[in-house]
Parts: sequence; structure tokens; C-alpha cells
Amino acid sequence: MKNISLIVCDVQPDVIKKIQYSSQFVDLIDIAVRATRNSRTTTSVNIVHTMLHFSEKSGGYDQIPSTHPKLGILRKLHSKNPQINWFTSSELCIPATKDETVVSRTTYLPQATNIDLLEALSFPNQKSKTTNSMEDNHHHEFVVIGYGPTVQAVCNLLGDCIGAPNVQIIEECVRDENSKRCQAFLEHGLLFREEVISLVDYIGSMDLLHERITDLSLSGDANDDADDADDAKVQTSSGMQKYVCDCGRGGHLSLFIFYLVRDYNYIEWPQQPWFQDITKQGRQYYCPLGRRVVDLCDEPQFSASTRFFNSGREWLDEKDKLHTLVPELMPPTFHTLQDAQNYNDTIIETTNNKHIIWFLKKVNQNGGRAVTVINELPNKPLEADEQIQIHIPRPLLYSKSQDIDGNEIPTELYKCHVKTYQWIGCVPNTDGTISWQLYMHDLYYLATAYQPWDPENLSDEVQITTMRTHRLYPDNPWRIHWDLTKMCQQYMERIFQVAIEQGKLQYNLPQTASTTTITSNNETVPSSKAALQFEINSADWMLDEDGKMYLIECNGIPVLYDPEISQPLLTKGLNLYDGLYKKNPKGAVVNDHDLLKEAIGLALKGKLPKSSLWKKIATIPSQ
Repeated sequence: MKNISLIVCDVQPDVIKKIQYSSQFVDLIDIAVRATRNSRTTTSVNIVHTMLHFSEKSGGYDQIPSTHPKLGILRKLHSKNPQINWFTSSELCIPATKDETVVSRTTYLPQATNIDLLEALSFPNQKSKTTNSMEDNHHHEFVVIGYGPTVQAVCNLLGDCIGAPNVQIIEECVRDENSKRCQAFLEHGLLFREEVISLVDYIGSMDLLHERITDLSLSGDANDDADDADDAKVQTSSGMQKYVCDCGRGGHLSLFIFYLVRDYNYIEWPQQPWFQDITKQGRQYYCPLGRRVVDLCDEPQFSASTRFFNSGREWLDEKDKLHTLVPELMPPTFHTLQDAQNYNDTIIETTNNKHIIWFLKKVNQNGGRAVTVINELPNKPLEADEQIQIHIPRPLLYSKSQDIDGNEIPTELYKCHVKTYQWIGCVPNTDGTISWQLYMHDLYYLATAYQPWDPENLSDEVQITTMRTHRLYPDNPWRIHWDLTKMCQQYMERIFQVAIEQGKLQYNLPQTASTTTITSNNETVPSSKAALQFEINSADWMLDEDGKMYLIECNGIPVLYDPEISQPLLTKGLNLYDGLYKKNPKGAVVNDHDLLKEAIGLALKGKLPKSSLWKKIATIPSQ
């Protein structure tokens, strides 16, 4: 157990309002203060609040020399306009409890002549710095947070006047109006071996990483009568500031954040470790810092409004479950080796076709990963996460004379598939019910193989088609000739309808969602046009020479590329698309900027621009 002093520097309205993202700053300070008050690892806690305050009883601005380079302007302005009252309020953004110390001053920064502050910082609290008190400081930790210049001044006092060797600064909880100056201080301005730590590490040192910090007592005493908690209302966001937290779940939130911040005034909220799943190779999961429920989050239980994953999404993403839903739309697919063998024997017997191609697939991986092309069935049983699918007969091939880079190549026939993108979500109705909506993006793509078609060549370059190489707009002759628009829409609506009717796609209300609001006229209307949950998925379709279409798979998290976002290029496809865009921005095949921007607008506002290529296909009541 340890003794700790937390010094909260100038977290007062007249200071923090000039700091960028001030609401978030106060919310982070609040987490640090609550964690300290409710610490499980400290013997004693001493919280000191500093503030700049010109009390009317003490002469107000008359205490300021008119020549003061920072504060003199206050005296001059007040003489011209007595209504000016900056720094005359004793209000703190994080109110002090009855056991905490508030030290005010009339100098811009704390000074060594401020005896009240030095006494509050010393431990034990003595009016003179004795040898014993200096020694006690060696067993005491000091943590400093708040307004950057004041934090720096307090650190200098702790090091130079008090001789405190254990001083820590919480990085996320130090800001000033000049971010570069603040960063320079944290990196180069520490004179007394202060240690910069993260807020996550600080919460962990209090043994509170497994607690929702905002649920902890504001006073630090769970058995208190709550007088302090009732009276000391923290001026945090309280709905004014919208937060989004990317916990690395693996969806598209990392792409949407760019638009959420730029167009919808969201601020990113930091993350912290949540738990480690020992069943999935020790994968570490994350949640919002302080286990806070934020406005938008890719971990559903921490999202207060729209969720970025549909409940039951695995039925549209995992190949075995998708085949269970709509086996009639897919090529013959088998979950046991015996079933595949029986089908294989039938084909050979009835068609004498010995050139059969099979795809051995992992059911929960997409994008061409974990697909093995074979012309003989395996000699061992399928694993639980495997299925085997036969190649469609007489596939429709695509004739191309240019590669994706625009280079001329000999005209030959290539294996291909059509890729479409869907927006799937559920929305509240005026009567309090929920409906599912399906939109399809009207720009289809053709994905073609790298090498010409050869049924005897089992290489990935011939058989695997993952990269988008051609755009298929609604007026594309190839798309029109094969009636792709009608077939893709009908097939996708069929999948969508079956998933809902069988109860596979379900909705879970977000943490604070209410589907309806009662108006003054006792009319029931949707409380928000925002989707309760949504996601973008893709579907891959193949045609045979007769134009019959097959669903190959759906992908719940398709690769999307937006050149306006600095996204990590984690896949071969993203690196390819990025290189092509940089070489020829206007001619690049793949640019998902509009698709992403409009998809998040549809989810949050229920609106699309008139020029949007997102087209509504179906609305189906939830079961």
C-alpha cells in the first residue's frame, strides 16, 4: 500500500474553455480523480486543487500589476468594462470534496512564496519542512494533472522546494492551448526526473481497470450519505460532447472515424485493455478507457447509440451458416467429406466429367484466405471449421486486353466474379416497432484472376479472384447484357428476407436507445433517425455461360479503400489499390470514399444525398 497526492492544476472553467476538446479533457481528469478517490492500493490519499482566483473580498483585479505580461490585460479590461469577471469565480470543473484542499492564488503560475500550496503539497502536512517530512516524501507518490503551464510549475516546486523524488504526470490529463508547447514540456521540460505515465497505467495502479470508473462514487466513499456526490456535479460532457472509441474489433469503424470527427463533431475516446480470450490464442480485447459507455463504439456493450455490428451477423458472414440459409443460391457445398464424395461419384457417373475442381474453405475466413484449390477430394475428414464447395460448371469468363494498371495485354479469357456492397441495418418505426433495411451500392465491381483461365491449372493466380479490377456502373454493357442489377438485387433480398424470417438477424437496443418519443400531441414518433445497428457487407457472385448466377460467399467486413484516410495498408489488395490511386487518382478502379461517407450518414441521419449510389432494396419488419 502507498501514500499518494494528486494535484489537479487549474481545472476551472475560465482556463479549460480555451483548450481544444475541453469537454474531453475534463472527462479524462474526472476519471483520474475518481480513480484516486476510490483507489484500492493506497493507505492515504491527498487531493489538492489549485486555481487562479481574484476574490472581490481581497481586492479583485486590483491585486494585478497593470504591467503584468499575462494578467495585466484583465485589470485594464475591467477598468473599461466592470462586467468582465474572468477568474473571479471559485468554481472548479471537478468540485473538491470536503476532505480535499483547494489552494487559490493571484499569480499566473504557482510560486515558491505560496506557503499554502507548499503546505498542502508536503506530506505529512506540516507548516515547516523538517528532516522527517522530507524523508517521508521518499515514500510518497505525487501525481500531477491539469493545465500544462501550471503542471510544469507544480512539478518544479515538488522537485526543487519539497524534494519529492516520486513525481508522475498523467499524459492524457495534461493540456494547454498550445499543443506543441505541451508536448515539448512532456518530452523535454522535465527537470527533476518526473515520470510521464498513461491514464491506463494509473488506473491499473489503483487496481480499478476492471471497474466502470464513472460508476464509482464521486466522493470516494461508497457508504457516504452522498451529500458530496449530489452537490458536486461534475461538469463533464453530459451529452454535449459525442465520443467514439475504436476498440480494434475489426470492423469499419476505423474508417468511419475520419467522417465522424470531421462531419459530425465526434471526438475520439481512448481505449484500455478489457480482457484476454484464452480460447483464441490469447487475443487481447479492448474497451473504452474507464470502461465508459461512449456514444459510438465497435464493442456493442459500450456503445450508447448506433451499433456497428448486427446481432446475428455470422449468418451472413460464415460460409457454413450462409449455406444453411440459402443452399439453393450457392454451388453444391458440403460439410462432410462423405457427402462430397457421394456427389462426386454422381457427377462422374452421369457426366463422365473427371476435371472437377473443388475449393476447401475455412468457413470463418474471407478474402481468398484459407482457400485451397484441389482436383481430388481430401483423404482425411473435414475439420469442424471447414467446408468443401464444387466449382461451378462452365464459368462465364471475362475477356480483357488490359491489366488493372491499364497496361496492354494479349486478349484472353479470365475467370471472374461480381462483387456488390450492401448496407444492412435496423431502424425504429413510428409505432415503436423495428424494421430492417437493405441498401445496395449501385456501383458493382468485377474481380478477375491474374492469369488466363485454364481448368487444369489449380494455381491461385488462375482460380482465385479477390481484387477488384473493373467498375460496373448501371450502364455498363456487360452488366446490362447479363441482367446483373435485377439478379443481384433479387438474390440479395432473398438472403436478407430468409435471415430475418428465420430469426437469424436480430436487433439489440443500444445502451441508451429508445425507439420512440411521445410528442406534446400524444403522437408516437421515432426518437432518432439513426440506425440502431448497421454494417456494410459484400457479396460475391459468379455466373455460368448460360447466365445462371451463384452466390459464392458474403463478407461481413470487406476490404474498403478510402484515399482520403490514412488507413493502414494491411492487405495485398489495399497496397494494390493505394498504389494505383497514387499513380492515377482519377482513373483508379477502387475508391470507396463516397461509399463510406454516405454509409455513415445513412446510419446516423437516415439520409442520403440525391447523387448517392446507395439504393434502397427492401424494408422488412423485424420478427
